[in-house]
Amino acid sequence: MYGYMGKILRVNLDLNKTKAENLNEEALKKFIGGVGLAAKIIYEEVKPETSPFDPENKLVFMTGPLTGTLIPCTGRYVVCAKSPLTNAWGESHSGGFWARELKRAGYDGIIIEGKSEKPSYLVISDEEVTIEDAGDLWGMDCFRAEETLKKRHGENFKVACIGPAGERLIRFASILNDEGRVAGRSGLGAVMGSKLLKAIAVKGSKEIPVKDSERIRNILRRIYPQIMSFPTTQIFASYGTGGELLTLHREYGDVPIKNFTMGKWENINNISGETYNKVMVRGKRACWNCPISCWRYVKIEEGPFAGLELKRGPEYETLASLGSLLLNDRLDVIVKANYLCNYYGMDTISTGICIAFAMECYEKGIITSRETDNLSLRWGDPEAIIRLIEAIGERKNLGNILAEGVKRASELIGKGSERFAMHVKGLEIPMHDPRAFKGMGLQYAVSNRGACHLQGLIHRIEQGERMPDLKIYERLNRFEVKDKGKVLATLQNWHEVLESLIICKFLGIAPGHIPGLYALTTGMPITLDRLLQSGERIYNIKRMFNVRCSISREDDVLPYRFMHEKLEEGEAAGQNISWEELDIMLNEYYAVRGWSKEGVPPLEKIE
Repeated sequence: MYGYMGKILRVNLDLNKTKAENLNEEALKKFIGGVGLAAKIIYEEVKPETSPFDPENKLVFMTGPLTGTLIPCTGRYVVCAKSPLTNAWGESHSGGFWARELKRAGYDGIIIEGKSEKPSYLVISDEEVTIEDAGDLWGMDCFRAEETLKKRHGENFKVACIGPAGERLIRFASILNDEGRVAGRSGLGAVMGSKLLKAIAVKGSKEIPVKDSERIRNILRRIYPQIMSFPTTQIFASYGTGGELLTLHREYGDVPIKNFTMGKWENINNISGETYNKVMVRGKRACWNCPISCWRYVKIEEGPFAGLELKRGPEYETLASLGSLLLNDRLDVIVKANYLCNYYGMDTISTGICIAFAMECYEKGIITSRETDNLSLRWGDPEAIIRLIEAIGERKNLGNILAEGVKRASELIGKGSERFAMHVKGLEIPMHDPRAFKGMGLQYAVSNRGACHLQGLIHRIEQGERMPDLKIYERLNRFEVKDKGKVLATLQNWHEVLESLIICKFLGIAPGHIPGLYALTTGMPITLDRLLQSGERIYNIKRMFNVRCSISREDDVLPYRFMHEKLEEGEAAGQNISWEELDIMLNEYYAVRGWSKEGVPPLEKIE
């Protein structure tokens, strides 16, 4: 077997036992690996009535056949489970070096089941696997936990861990690895915490088998100039994702301002890419075998947070979620807030949305200083932002309600606050306003894990990108709804392929090159059509899992604000996504998918 290590490690925390299981080669032909194999495992092993925090919920870490190879940007893993935010399909992705180390230890993935009697952590060193006592680690922040485990077991170990947020079952808790790489979305750090599993430390010494490394090198030498000349790749290489994207998206009216209520903000230049790189950035770093190097090392030189350093500073989503979304134009406050989110182990997107929700509740008089521990939740106020993050991380006062996620928080607070709780299916909205790209609105509505900007990236086609290998030849008008369903389904299928192989979406490589690289890695010839069919299969099995969790058309909706409120200014002024427009896109999308009008895959599609 090439590309794969041929084993999955199953860890039963109830029994305190581990065992290696052989990969099913027939399953690999259909589901590839990565998120595809994880989806198959969870669909088959997690019952729909299982609560996300039940020991019966499975937490699945998975790599792909390209992970850790000489193909660029293949240092990623995916982690999946039933999500505590959506009570349905949950997945998250992270880069760095941890995934490659897991494969070098001899495993393509890990299935965590059951719950430990006491706090524990997993140590993997090739065939030697042990479950250790984590009593002294419990309560540690993510940075200190990783540092402690490296001192204990060796600096060459790679560590994935949770912080206090995961331990306290904060529903948007994340999993951190490699000093700031984050599997942030879906609250899977809380699932890990519910199992009393603090960390997974891994070290490997095995070679990852590849069928024909020399021919792979020849192909990469030929296409490397094309990869690095891709416009998005150039932006990320030069500025990082936190660099120019905020400026670029602002030109489309896409950047969220004041909880998605404003289309323009005069202070946004204070956190622009040019300012960020000039004031904060002190260097750049990269994941395993990545020529792009989108990480940015940042340091605050002056002010109340002077001396604070982050080996991985804020990316675009964080600059917006803890910046423009809150009317906060201070970069030092954004960096400090980013640090605190990673300290506790919390998703910065969800954290920002919850804080924006609280500020709007305060502004409208729905909550008062009585509920905020005498804290004035004024828009852009640095003290309010920092103290609310701490309150959420500690589950204190109002923070205890916000720690449930914005959907549950709005249900608990009530008084009409549900209308500006920005989420889909319980997962908080990313930092892109779908009134600027209506295809993105459809993508949010139907994404299996809830509001997701990455599973399709249809806004790139609405910006003018073409993908002829996928038969996408024309730009889509961003304010129209026609043809969005067909294009989105194709893109989603392709992204399932990328997340099963696993290869980073920042790599500007044409889809037509992927089948050859896959075949030369695994020794299994495949066509682009076959890969896309696998992508469709993977997308459908996730939807089937969601249908068993009672997800249907009535859940494929957008927040009230996007459907009923129009921005008064900016490049998306006058736009919303009406019920009629969403219905048109959903009908087309379901038809392309071969689903019923209620969004349910029929028996023939399942077969």
